[in-house]
Amino acid sequence: MHYRAFRFILAVLLFCGLASTTLNAQVFFLRDTFCNNQLIVVNNHLYGPGNPSGTEVLPGAASNGTDSIVEVRLVFFQPVMLRLDQTLCEGDTVWVNQIPYHAGFTLGTEIIEGGAANGCDSIIDVNLRFLETVTYKIEQVICEGDTLLVNGVAYDAYHTTGTEVVTGGAPNGQCDSIIQVRLTPAPLPYSERTDTLCPDTFLMINGRRYDRNNRYGLEILPNAAANGCDSLVNVRLTFRELWLSLGDDLDIALGDSACITPLFGMQPVDLYWSPPLPCTSIDCLPYCKSFFANEQYTLDATDISGCVLRDDIRIAVRKEPPVYAPTAFQPGAEWPNNYFFLSAGAGIAGIKHLQIANRWGEVVFDKSGTAPNTPSEGWDGNWRGKTAPPGVYIFWANLEWIDGSTQVISGSFALVH
Repeated sequence: MHYRAFRFILAVLLFCGLASTTLNAQVFFLRDTFCNNQLIVVNNHLYGPGNPSGTEVLPGAASNGTDSIVEVRLVFFQPVMLRLDQTLCEGDTVWVNQIPYHAGFTLGTEIIEGGAANGCDSIIDVNLRFLETVTYKIEQVICEGDTLLVNGVAYDAYHTTGTEVVTGGAPNGQCDSIIQVRLTPAPLPYSERTDTLCPDTFLMINGRRYDRNNRYGLEILPNAAANGCDSLVNVRLTFRELWLSLGDDLDIALGDSACITPLFGMQPVDLYWSPPLPCTSIDCLPYCKSFFANEQYTLDATDISGCVLRDDIRIAVRKEPPVYAPTAFQPGAEWPNNYFFLSAGAGIAGIKHLQIANRWGEVVFDKSGTAPNTPSEGWDGNWRGKTAPPGVYIFWANLEWIDGSTQVISGSFALVH
């Protein structure tokens, strides 16, 4: 008998033993809840899910000797039905009521006594489906120095095999996938690149320039080997110790002469000038000439090993009056210091006009068509038949350049006795 039914019968018996102060029949109510698999006996009548209520008369059971009446009002709960319907992955296990369900055992019914919230049994209908685990294989050649990441794990030439479980990596997006890794290491080809080069030449290897300032290096050529791996190239270069110099650039006055004198740290067998010189033989050097405009010369010299060296020189010609005027002169001095005259460079063809005036503006010397660098064509210091008084004098000169242009200069000097 269920404990609750037994408890109730004890209660009925207690009710029957109570004393009553009335002569009327005593009425009692029996209200309670039970599970549908439970039964209860009241006054020798069976109550259950099909017979939940009734009236029972207990003759003379009241304390006053009258009858006791029991109104039975019972409620019977149905068991809680649950359905476990899931799709799982192969290798998973679900425990239901301490019973393991897996890919080889997917269907069943479990009764959990008193498992419902109302204290009754709960029934679980188990219907499971298991998806197959997907397995992949990675079998390939790996080059030394390369790394292959599989599921966040690094595989290389020293770690070639392993099994990785990728959570949720199967195509269904729910189950895991298994990756079996098996790699074969391959060595990297190695080679030496050595050469002797001309001083100004260079090599481009793997996108990097090698020249006199960068002679050594280790290059990795991606995928250049026959097996698809990188290739290693050790670069070691030497350069011939050759040199060529045309000297520093020149800055000269218009019409001045300058010489171009190459210096060779080699044995030239061929010379190429740009612009061409009248003579290209080494025996014609140095090359000298007067310059009337800016010029630039470039020399390419080839030595017996075939190396070509290049250098250039720039000649800047300035059109500034290359004229010297004395700051003082003495008429009684020795030749040529007893004359005031103008000295000029080769760019000045002549002096078209020369004037000298004293401090009051009186012209004491006026002469046209004089030649520079000629003391006798200058002023001897005489004015109006006698030596001019000492003092500061001013001169103006209209110079004619060899290109026909003119330019006026002026200055001052002192006449002393």
